[in-house]
Amino acid sequence: MRKIRDYLVLHIREDFNARAYGALAMFLIASMAFNYITDFEDSYLDTLPDLSRLLAYFGWHILAYFTPIVILFYTGRHRALLNRDLYIRALLALFLLSLDRALPYAHKLIAQTAHPQSQYWWIKIAHNVSGVMLMVIPLLIYYAVADRTQGHFYGLRPQRFDARPYFIMLLIMMPVLLLASTLPGFQAQYPMYEKTAAASYWNVPEWFAALVYEVAYGINFIGIEFFYRGFLVLGMAHLLGRSSVLAMSVLYCFLHFGKPLPEAISSIFGGYILGVIALETKSIWGGIIVHIGIAWMMELIGALHKFNII
Repeated sequence: MRKIRDYLVLHIREDFNARAYGALAMFLIASMAFNYITDFEDSYLDTLPDLSRLLAYFGWHILAYFTPIVILFYTGRHRALLNRDLYIRALLALFLLSLDRALPYAHKLIAQTAHPQSQYWWIKIAHNVSGVMLMVIPLLIYYAVADRTQGHFYGLRPQRFDARPYFIMLLIMMPVLLLASTLPGFQAQYPMYEKTAAASYWNVPEWFAALVYEVAYGINFIGIEFFYRGFLVLGMAHLLGRSSVLAMSVLYCFLHFGKPLPEAISSIFGGYILGVIALETKSIWGGIIVHIGIAWMMELIGALHKFNII
């Protein structure tokens, strides 16, 4: 834990700028107010037709990612806004993210190929594993073509990796999650797994369908860590420097706009901390441990509430 504290102290000492951080805080407050007052993501973005949803998400993500970069440019933090490579990398990444989140035509394809009793289960699985297919694989190809000389492999190389601090972080988070689980919003959201007719259709135990779902749910966070902390922090650091963490954190907050407001707020700080750790260690494995661990703990706690065990 001391190492993580030292990473944060060093990063804030070298990166903090009151004007830039203050302006970004105002942008995030305004964005969250707009989204949660209007229910913009759930009631508008997610209801659009397939191609329109993809384009709308693309514009939404451009706003989230480039606003911090514009603010940092005008507060004198760096000149990356004038670099063509920034636009190539960022627009590629944001399009892949939008494709993953919108999943155009996926529901129609599942409806045409899967039995009605299993369709909802397959939709949930598709949304969880799509990140690896639509973001991780294309960006690994991009790394092989354009970034091989960087040597960090977007954080997938576990050199100098010590797992102990991250398991300590999970232990520290447990009472926080238990407290948060008493909120109605938490219990309405978790567990993410919902019993469907899929298990009975396949004639398998319900726990088996749940287990496969939870594995896919964990895989989803590997994709998230690779994209946000791997590509957007390590892959953009040569252009944005330490500010790559800040730009990523704003976009990462937008990812949580479909979840309860406290979770969206906490994602800013969680994303920032994990971004700093990735930047300093050149590894995303710590973030993967923390992210999957917290996700599965929230699933477990949500299930315990659902069955009135706690």
